[in-house]
Amino acid sequence: MFVKDLSQGVVKSIPEIEKAMTIGTANRKTATTAMNADSSRSHSIFTIYIETAEMVEGEQRIKAGKLNLVDLAGSERVAKTGATG
Repeated sequence: MFVKDLSQGVVKSIPEIEKAMTIGTANRKTATTAMNADSSRSHSIFTIYIETAEMVEGEQRIKAGKLNLVDLAGSERVAKTGATG
């Protein structure tokens, strides 16, 4: 699958993750509807891959995980929102 303008980066701290999320949130499209002053007009998927390594009895062990944070675009009933276009 191809996602246009997808970006990926390496972070090493929670503040760096928060900064990346802030940038992503700023790039989302929103619009005012009759039901919501700041309704999301775009889906957002933020994936965090976590990797850690530790020495256990002289052997390096690596643990990995993946967390997907998904926020889908507004799904208000179109007739009630007053949205057009």
